[in-house]
Amino acid sequence: MAAAVSSSAAYPDIQSPQVLPDGRITFRVFAPNAHAVEVKGLRHLPAQPMAKDGDGVWSVTVGPLVPDVYSYTFDVDGATFTDPHNRRTKEWLSNESMVEVTGTPAPAWAWQSVPHGVIRRHVIPSVARVGSVAFQVYTPPGFERHEGRQYPVLYLLHGFGDEETAWATVGRANVIADNLIAAHRAVPLIIVMTNGHPVPITTPRASDYGTRNNEAMAREVLNTIIPFIESSYPVRRDASVRAIAGLSMGGGQSLEIGLGHPEFFGWVGGFSSGAPSGDLDGRFATLLAAQARKSGVPRLIWIGVGRDDALLERNSKFEAWLGARQVPHEWHVTDGGHEWPVWRGYLTEFLPKLFGGIAP
Repeated sequence: MAAAVSSSAAYPDIQSPQVLPDGRITFRVFAPNAHAVEVKGLRHLPAQPMAKDGDGVWSVTVGPLVPDVYSYTFDVDGATFTDPHNRRTKEWLSNESMVEVTGTPAPAWAWQSVPHGVIRRHVIPSVARVGSVAFQVYTPPGFERHEGRQYPVLYLLHGFGDEETAWATVGRANVIADNLIAAHRAVPLIIVMTNGHPVPITTPRASDYGTRNNEAMAREVLNTIIPFIESSYPVRRDASVRAIAGLSMGGGQSLEIGLGHPEFFGWVGGFSSGAPSGDLDGRFATLLAAQARKSGVPRLIWIGVGRDDALLERNSKFEAWLGARQVPHEWHVTDGGHEWPVWRGYLTEFLPKLFGGIAP
């Protein structure tokens, strides 16, 4: 291919992306033989054509943009590239470069001068998949110093296009938790971010993949992840201090696992979920029985979806079923579509609601 994209030291010194004080961003890429280069994928913006200088460096300045974490790629003569000068990437089903625009006051997802927690990675054998499951565990600031303290736990699940690192890398779950804890808006907690694909994805994807994967995910969370966490970390072991939440595919998994097993989870959240459908009365008979006896229903069922999300109707039907069965819940329809800015916002709203009245 004639177009070349390179960050070699032999080429001009390039800074990309460059975030300017007023919220504008300048993108640059060296492609001296290219005929047309664009920046694509920036939220709410069409493809942005770039101009080439005499050194073969293409550039464009966009914005100002509202504070957010943005994903983007370069289109070079029809071929897609991540930014070779930017090490921050969103990976897995698709690879995109990332850049953030912060503001004043700093958003909840932005790195601030507060005490920070730690993320640990585990890989252990699973009862639900061939081989092992990988997951990340966030522990709050001061975790190592508070010997004898027991923590509540949030099991936080990702969407179909991601894996166990997504909630930290793109969702900034650990940073959001750090900032909310520092502001005394959330209790110190452990967050477990596990891989949501116990069933391997095939191409083409099997029509029953979602059903089989969700069933395997329930077995894995209940019989592998929770036992490991409760034997390895100082956590309490009852539903009042366990929460489960997720986005998209992980939101559907969270609703199915959490509401299907209210004896395990006292707090359940679904963000832009692949919400359950079909025979809901049969699937959630345990929940309905708990509701009938007014005991054992989760303390919080939190469901949110954007007005521009293709899953709005599906979530609305599930919310209507909860309402018809008089199951207490919170229902939030917000601006936005099926995208990370919405999910970072939902987590920021959800965390302060967890574990109220639960002594550490």
